[in-house]
Amino acid sequence: MLVNVSSDAAAVIDASGGRLWVWAERSGLCCGGAPAFMQAATAEPKGVSGFAALPADLLPAGLEVLFRPAAGQRPDVLEIGLRGRRRPKVAAYWDGCLMAMV
Repeated sequence: MLVNVSSDAAAVIDASGGRLWVWAERSGLCCGGAPAFMQAATAEPKGVSGFAALPADLLPAGLEVLFRPAAGQRPDVLEIGLRGRRRPKVAAYWDGCLMAMV
């Protein structure tokens, strides 16, 4: 898996403690066939477990990314960037998509 972290996202993650949790989560609002959307948080998410640290050689110096595979699968490229203009937040993309392609 290749990890691309934008410099803006790296700065936000670093300012928030240097750790990022990334996982795919299905919405509970729809039927069982609803897609799983990528989630990212700079604070440990409550009620979600199964994270593993990505190898440091895949990441910018000083950052730690904890990733939870979706259905045991990983993207070819995990992209970390910022989303939103007024209040930018860290976002994760599975091969360029907000949905986990599993």
